[in-house]
Amino acid sequence: MALADGPNVPVRHLAFFRAASAEVEGSHEYRGLVAGVVVLRLLDKWRSLTREPALRPVEFEPVERDVAALEDGALRNVLHRLVRSVAAFIDGSFDPRVAALLAYGQLLEHDARWDVAADVYLTAIELGSTNRSLLPLCFQRASTCFRKLGLLDRAQDLLLQGVRAAAEHGDEHLAYMLRITVAKLAIYKGNLPEAEEVLGALIVDTDASGSSFRAEARHTLGQVAYELKQYGRAIEYFYAALRLHTDPVEQTRAMHDIAMTMGDMGHLDAARDILSTVRRSPHLPLEVRHAATLNLMLLAAMARDRAQFELLRLELVDERLEARFLAQYHIIAGQGALIFDDPSDARREFAQAVVTAREHSETLSLVEAERLLETPAVPASVPAILDDLRSRIGGFGEAAD
Repeated sequence: MALADGPNVPVRHLAFFRAASAEVEGSHEYRGLVAGVVVLRLLDKWRSLTREPALRPVEFEPVERDVAALEDGALRNVLHRLVRSVAAFIDGSFDPRVAALLAYGQLLEHDARWDVAADVYLTAIELGSTNRSLLPLCFQRASTCFRKLGLLDRAQDLLLQGVRAAAEHGDEHLAYMLRITVAKLAIYKGNLPEAEEVLGALIVDTDASGSSFRAEARHTLGQVAYELKQYGRAIEYFYAALRLHTDPVEQTRAMHDIAMTMGDMGHLDAARDILSTVRRSPHLPLEVRHAATLNLMLLAAMARDRAQFELLRLELVDERLEARFLAQYHIIAGQGALIFDDPSDARREFAQAVVTAREHSETLSLVEAERLLETPAVPASVPAILDDLRSRIGGFGEAAD
C-alpha cells in the first residue's frame, strides 16, 4: 500500500498509519486499522462522480475482500456499511457517506482510538456539504477527540466551527450539545468561571424548553463545583443529574462522580463500595471505567493496601488513557509511592505527570503535579508515628485519672 499520493503531497489519514505502526503486524488491531485506511482511501478516490466507471470493480473488489477477511463483528459491519455508502453515492441514489463515517468514528472512540476517530470525523466534515444536518455533530465529535488527545486549541477551533454550523442549521439539540462541549473544554483549560457561566445559562434554557440536556448541564456544573472543591454543591448537582438522566450509561457516570466526591469528603468506605459497583456495571463506558479504576487506585493507596494498589496500577499501565487520565495516573502513582515510602519513585511519577500535563495542555493536572513535585516527601512512617502518639496520649490521660 502506498503511504503517499505523490512526492510533495502530504499523507492522508496519517493517524491510521501511526496507530498501525504501534501494533503487532498481523494482529487483530493491526488488520483492523489497515482495513480502515484502505476503505477511507477508496472513499477519497471516489469523491467525485467523474472517475472512470471501468475502474470501479478493479478498485472496489480488493477493498471488499480486505474487509470480508476481518473477524465477524462491529468493525467489519461498519466498514462494510462505509463501502456500501460509497457505492450508493456513485450510483446517485442518495449519499449516506457522512452517516457511515460517523458510525465508524464512534466505534473507534469506543475503543479509545481518539486520533484515528478524529481523522474519520475530519473526513466526514470534508463531505459535510452533502449532508449539512450532520455537520455540527461531526465538529462536536472531532473536537471531543482532540480534547481527549490534549490538543485543546485544535479542539476549540473545531468547536467554534460546530457552533456556527448548528446556528446555520437551526438545530436546538445539537446547539445544546455543543454548548456542553464548550463548557467541558473550558474546564479542561482551567477556565472554571467561563464554564460556570456557560452552564448557568444553559440550565435556564434547557429547563425552559424541557430538553433532555437539563441532566447533562447539571452534571457538568457538578464537575465545575468539584474542581472548585465545593464538594457538597458538586454532590447536589451530580445527584440532580442522576435523577434526570434516562440513559443507564449516564446514570452510571453520575454514580461514579458522586462516589469520587464522597471519597474526597472523607467517606472512603462508601466511595469504595460505589466505585466497585460502578466497575461491574454492564453499561460502563471506557472513560468511566478508567476514571473508576484511577479513583480506586487512590483509595487503595490511602488505605495502605499495597497489593490492591499495584493490581489496579498494572491494570491501567497498558491502557490507552486520554490525556487528563494519563496525567492523573502518574499523579496517583506518585502519591502511592509516597505512602509506600518510596520518595524517589514518587518524584519520578510527579515529574512525568508534569511532562504529560504540559504536553497536552492539561492545566489543572499541571498545577497539581507541580505542587506535588515541590512538596517535600513525607515518609510512610508518619501515619504509624501518629498512631503511636495517639496511644501514648491516651495512656497519659489514664495516668492522670
